[in-house]
Amino acid sequence: MSMPTRLTLLLCLTIALPPAFAQTPVAGTRCLILPVQDLSATDAAKDYVATITDAVRAAFSARGYTVLSDAEWSSLADSRNLDPSLAVSSGDALAIARTAGADVAVTGYFTLQNDQIHYALQAWDVAAGTLSAGLEETSPFNLAFFSALSVAMNDRLLSRITLSAKATPLVTFTSANEGMQVLIAGDLDVGRVSAGRLAFALGSVGPGTRVLVRKVLKGYHTAEETVTLVTDKDIPLKPLQKEHRAGAEASLTSGQLLGAGGAVRGYAIPDWLFLSIGGVLWVQPPATFAPRFAFHTDTSVGLGGYLFFLPDSPVRVGVSTGAGIMMTFVPALPAYADFYLNVGSWWVEAGIAGTTFYVRQEYAYALGLGTNLLGTGWMMGQFPPTTIGMLFRW
Repeated sequence: MSMPTRLTLLLCLTIALPPAFAQTPVAGTRCLILPVQDLSATDAAKDYVATITDAVRAAFSARGYTVLSDAEWSSLADSRNLDPSLAVSSGDALAIARTAGADVAVTGYFTLQNDQIHYALQAWDVAAGTLSAGLEETSPFNLAFFSALSVAMNDRLLSRITLSAKATPLVTFTSANEGMQVLIAGDLDVGRVSAGRLAFALGSVGPGTRVLVRKVLKGYHTAEETVTLVTDKDIPLKPLQKEHRAGAEASLTSGQLLGAGGAVRGYAIPDWLFLSIGGVLWVQPPATFAPRFAFHTDTSVGLGGYLFFLPDSPVRVGVSTGAGIMMTFVPALPAYADFYLNVGSWWVEAGIAGTTFYVRQEYAYALGLGTNLLGTGWMMGQFPPTTIGMLFRW
């Protein structure tokens, strides 16, 4: 029988037989036990990490602590980008324990060299954020090790743990934005959303307090909202608005009958500032009985931006400027080209049933260059050209 197998069997016997020297249990005290770290110079002892950690768990359970399962805290470690298989600082251990609602956090390490094992365990008072008790020992690593570990923990660790107070109640946020970082009261980082939830201890902030919540997630617009902290029910957070870096338009413009237009956008600042290139094709019916239709194309480039309202607002207002060229083709006549400046345009858009609709007016000035039809002047009648359209973003 190999050494790991014999040690595992002995551990099972140790767990099964309650220690005769166990003192009064501390029923109801929640305990987070992080994996005991292997700091040995080689990987020869890595198979003992789980076995030694289980021995620590068994000792705390036998004393009466409620030991949290891995499922109760592993997602919290993930939300802090921590790997429990690596060394975890006391600050991170306390932060995870507070969020999980534990009263005690246990960390530790060991090094194995030849037939000797050096180990250390620390029990942290979560509410106070201080070390409550510690144990450091060197002993032979043989079949008697787990019995010696159990005795040492009961005599020099478990019997010395004192707690200043129970952990404060938990506040639980819910959100559809997985991995979202949440900060309250300006810059207090309380963690990241995992499996749709984020729980954290109130600390010195009392229930009923209204706080500003800042929500941060890569690929989404940072947002803030004010909530009232409560502990008796979940607090849903409003979803973040996704950052859009490109878009496309489909439109119809007054005066451009029998035709349609479109444009594509590239956002320099997501959902705020963009460059666009667009085109319109339409047919102008003859003004007389002579069957001579005029065909027009309008190609333009522009720079546009939004004003005032945030990307998640139901209604937004924007302005733009640019330049373009309108080509006119009439059978049996030469082609005409009217260069123009879009001196300014404004639009209003609104999200309706998941689709963004807009209305835009443009103030364009013809430059009268080359072979043209319009000469020099404003390209409008009594009313500026008005465009209605739909906007699609991704």
